[in-house]
Order: sequence, then C-alpha cells, then structure tokens
Amino acid sequence: MSTVLRRLRTWGPVVALIATVLVAAAIVAVGVRSSPTAPPRPVLISSGDWAPFVGPDLPHGGPMTELVVEVLSRSGYRPEIRYASSWALTEDQLGSGASIGMFPLVGSQSRRDRFLLSDRLVDFEYVLFYDRREGEPRISSAADLSALRVGGIAGYDYWDELESAVAGLVEFDSTVQGFQALADGKIDVLAEGLLSGQAALADPSLAADAGDFGHLRGDDPLVHSVEGLYFMMPKTREAATVMREFNAELAQMRRSRDYEEIVAELEPSATQEVTLEPTGGGGLVELLDDKGAVLLLAPRGTRARVISWPEAFVGSARAPAGRAPAKRILVQVKITNGPAQGRALYVDARALLLTPEGL
Repeated sequence: MSTVLRRLRTWGPVVALIATVLVAAAIVAVGVRSSPTAPPRPVLISSGDWAPFVGPDLPHGGPMTELVVEVLSRSGYRPEIRYASSWALTEDQLGSGASIGMFPLVGSQSRRDRFLLSDRLVDFEYVLFYDRREGEPRISSAADLSALRVGGIAGYDYWDELESAVAGLVEFDSTVQGFQALADGKIDVLAEGLLSGQAALADPSLAADAGDFGHLRGDDPLVHSVEGLYFMMPKTREAATVMREFNAELAQMRRSRDYEEIVAELEPSATQEVTLEPTGGGGLVELLDDKGAVLLLAPRGTRARVISWPEAFVGSARAPAGRAPAKRILVQVKITNGPAQGRALYVDARALLLTPEGL
C-alpha cells in the first residue's frame, strides 16, 4: 500500500495536468465547431452590358461575372453586380464610391493612374472590322489608318498604336450601333474586340447580315492588339487588402479546372450544344474521322459540342467555279455523353440538331 501511495504522490499531479489539458482542448474544439462562421461581407460591384463577357441577360451574368463573383466569394465576400448603361458610368460609380469595384476593363495607363488593378482575368483580342461589300482596307502605315473614318465604342480605352494614329474616333453608344454605322457607310472600320464583335453580329437587333463583315488579319499593332481584362478598385488601404485577397484566390483558380470551364464559355463554338440524330436507315449515329470514314457508332440522342463550324455555315456555301458541291459536309464535335464521351470526332452536318438554349 505504501508503494502505491508513493507512486500516486509522484505521478498524480502529472496525470491531473494531462487530464486538464485534454479537457480544455476538447472544450475549445467543441467551441470552434459550434461557433458560427462570420457571414460573407456584402459588396457592390459595377460592370457593363458587354456580350459575351458580361451582361444581365447572359447565363450567370456572363463568364467574367461568374469568375469575379466566384473569386470574391472565396475571399469571404458576397458580391452584388450592378450593370451600368455605359462604361463611363461604371467608372463614375467607382470613382464616387457608389461601388467598390468594377470589371472587366482594359488596363490603360489612365486607369492605372486612378485605380488598383487585379492580376489579369483573361486576355482580350482587339481587331478592326470592315464591310466586305466595300472591300478590305489596306493599312500598312499610321498614315493609312489616319486617313480612314475609324469607329469606336464610347467609354473604351483602345491600344496605344490605334489612338496615336487616329486623331478622333467616331464614337457609338453600343457595338450594335457601330456595326450598323459600318453597314450604312458612315465609317470605314470599327475597332472592337473579336469576341464581342462576333456576339454583336449575332444580335437580332442588328439588321445587317453578319456575313457582310470581316476583320483585318495579322499581328500588325495598327490593326490588332491583345490586352488584359482586369478587376479594378479605388486606391485606398482597405481596397488594397481586398485586392491582395482577390489576387491570391484568382491565382488558385487559374490552376484549377473551374477557371478553364468558365473561360471556355467565351468561345462561341464551345457553347454550341447539339444533339446527334442518325442520317441513314440504320438508326445509329456515325462518328467519323476527318476523311469521313466511320470510326464509331453512337445511339440516337447522343449530345456534343461543336468545335469548329465549316465554311459552308459561316462563310459561303457556293462551290468554287468548275467544281461540284461536296456530297456532304463534315462538322467537328466533341461528344459530351454516352459511350464515346470525351472523343473529338466528325459527323455529317445532317446529323446535327440544334439544342434549345438552357437544355
């Protein structure tokens, strides 16, 4: 008994201390789990109506809205997007404090002087559109460009080479108005983003035929530029903290599949869903190689995304002189369901059934 008592006197305080620490740790752990997390902080963000990047009528407000909302949400904020009627008004809202951020805008020097810029959201390609019926303008020098009537969109900041060569742009409130002026012969070229220009040409409110317009090709900085699009905030200490959080989350997203899927929505072909139907009497869809040979069969109702539309659908369906029209047109697609899911193959154009939007 005396031996037991001696051991208790020696180890008893140690055991009691360990028990106290374990109980305290358990209490802290339970308290952490039961305490509510801080609610996301609401923030008001300004943007414009600029298909296919942003817009109140686009799914999720457009890919750029989806991206910015996701990054801010991961940073602990609850963003509310306010769509302004013009880009000038968007900047005014940020400058006046009516909103704490705006997107997606080109990072011109004047904006860098006034605002904090995030890391790049995406790259944005500027081009010069022209009316094919009037012929393609020949531009090899700044003098050639300055001799033309160049249209632009109010509130845009364009690239340096264009703005240096052109004394004054003929401005329009919207891209659709700019293309209508181009169709009416009021301007010679229209400076606009390639994707946003293509979206405007597909807009039903534009009476002109999209096939009448092309854009100048090549990497000459007089007619082409690639710029970044950014999220911007006022130059304050509080905004700098938010921007650091934003950039950290954006960097993580850019390494994820989530970013790739959101940005892929900007490509018109990437969002064109189709359903495949058999073209012959066999009841099965033929999946082909680029020469038209059958590689696989697929069941009726197989779905796909168009990778590239052939020239007959987007250019001219007329056969070159002296050559008979092709017997069939092949369209490259990526299968999105069924046993061939993920395969990039070709199908006869007659097998395509356009899927209603939203399905």
